Amino acid sequence: MTMHGSTIAADSFTAKLIAGLRHPRPDIAEHCAWILGEQKEQYAVPALCQTIQERLWDVDVAAAAVAALGKIGDPQALPALQFALQHGAARVRVEVVAALRQLHTPQADAVLRDIAEHDPLASIRDQALRALQKGR
Repeated sequence: MTMHGSTIAADSFTAKLIAGLRHPRPDIAEHCAWILGEQKEQYAVPALCQTIQERLWDVDVAAAAVAALGKIGDPQALPALQFALQHGAARVRVEVVAALRQLHTPQADAVLRDIAEHDPLASIRDQALRALQKGR
């Protein structure tokens, strides 16, 4: 399995977790995303981004993938986070705000400002505003 120009063994624990993101049982996919986030597994960033694109309708899985990307903190996740923000349920958007706080980039701050001004839910707008005021 090749990711970010590096190779990981197909039978490695990380590879199995990444494969688990595609599992048809949402609880298994969600748990795999959670573990990848806890391990801050950089190799998983593309697969987690893909999970958001493909399973945004599955709120628990999408929220777990977004949360994992936040824990990993890779700025390459920004396009997937923006996609989740535009198309995701409120629970997913809450996780997007938390994830953006972890990216530490001017682009993430710009997205947080946009959320603070335009999200349809006041609670999410407030969360984004608090994230900006704390300086992340």
